[in-house]
Amino acid sequence: MRKIIVSEFITLDGVIEKPGELGWAFRFARGDEGDAIKAGEIRDAGALLLGRTTYDGFAQAWPQQTGEFADTMNGMPKYVVSSTLEKPGWDNTTVITLDDVAELKRQPGGDILVNGSARLVQALAARGLVDEYRLMVYPIVLGGGQRLFAAGAEEESLRLVDARPVGDDGIVLLTYRPRHRTAKSADGTPIAYDRAGAGPAVVLVQGAFSSRNDPIMTGIAAALASKYTVYNYDRRGRGDSGDTAPYAVRREIEDLTALIEAAGGTAMVFGGSSGGALALEAAAAGAPITKLAVFEPPYVTAPGQTLPSADELSALAEQGRRGDAIELFLTKGAEMPPEAVEGMKAQPFWAHLEGVAHTLAYEAAVVGSGPLPDRLSTVRVPALVLAGSASSDRMRDAAQAVTGQMPDARLEWLEGQAHGQVDPASIGTAVGEFFSA
Repeated sequence: MRKIIVSEFITLDGVIEKPGELGWAFRFARGDEGDAIKAGEIRDAGALLLGRTTYDGFAQAWPQQTGEFADTMNGMPKYVVSSTLEKPGWDNTTVITLDDVAELKRQPGGDILVNGSARLVQALAARGLVDEYRLMVYPIVLGGGQRLFAAGAEEESLRLVDARPVGDDGIVLLTYRPRHRTAKSADGTPIAYDRAGAGPAVVLVQGAFSSRNDPIMTGIAAALASKYTVYNYDRRGRGDSGDTAPYAVRREIEDLTALIEAAGGTAMVFGGSSGGALALEAAAAGAPITKLAVFEPPYVTAPGQTLPSADELSALAEQGRRGDAIELFLTKGAEMPPEAVEGMKAQPFWAHLEGVAHTLAYEAAVVGSGPLPDRLSTVRVPALVLAGSASSDRMRDAAQAVTGQMPDARLEWLEGQAHGQVDPASIGTAVGEFFSA
């Protein structure tokens, strides 16, 4: 996905523009290095994104300029967020709405650069769409004017990734990226999450081995962010979230409830695989979920068939046999051929799997060893059950059984999809349509 990079000249008191003080940044020499940085930004960017006021200023100035920098500015794709501009005069300019920006990030191409455009930046930040801030800080205090971050903006922590002086006049380039947000669960465990988009709240719950940074989860989040405010979190014991012993499924329900509280008190929820089973458990327990969508919660419905137990998996992890826990989970729990698991052990990602192997017992506790829990019949919220047409018989049978167990559920098949081999955009589209119905 393309990143949105906000690059600004900014004063020590946070001002990027003050009426009557035009050109204040040019009183200071940023040196060859500073010039090279600004030229490199434009050269590397795939597009320029601007608010209406900044666009008008740029469109008046740049078409009259010549040289390599001006040629790049004039020739690159430009997008202006405006509800009033009808016929942009600057070449290669497209007028879009704020709601179009999330889709723009999903399109192929280089990163998207934002200059000036304070109100646009504030709106992008409120939707969680800014990936990086590059602030060229000038040693001047203007005492007023348009600030980059508005009064009353929601608190957000940033992580410093680079700091360096440029030129000899005291200018410093600071590069920041947003940190994750944190919710506190009922037992005090910090639960890390990202928020993106605007609209009704949707919380995403991932399955085994995954985190909020998993490509499938980020892909689903991106597909939904144009219409919804998406909360994508790390379940306890993985990613940036904490983990408080002893584990219990009710603790994970409390984690999800804490995310829903952070989202405003109610939310729609999507869960994939064992994350779908957790979402179902939360709904059955009375969590404030307004609509529910799940993809192939991995229950067993065949007589006599069981899954690895939480005790088995926990014992292996506690003995330091994390690889054995993974192998047991994948072969007996996920129907993966032993030779395929053996081949995975030589891959770089195997170390990551071992790092979260202790959480496989959590998945087993959530799903159970079988059969389908009777309490699913108490889930009264509208529910969508998704399943891949190319999934195994077990997964398809489980999806049908879950649908039949809930009084207000429907089943939808995703053509060509399979458990562990899904297109996040297809899931995002199906979930988004259901949530908006």
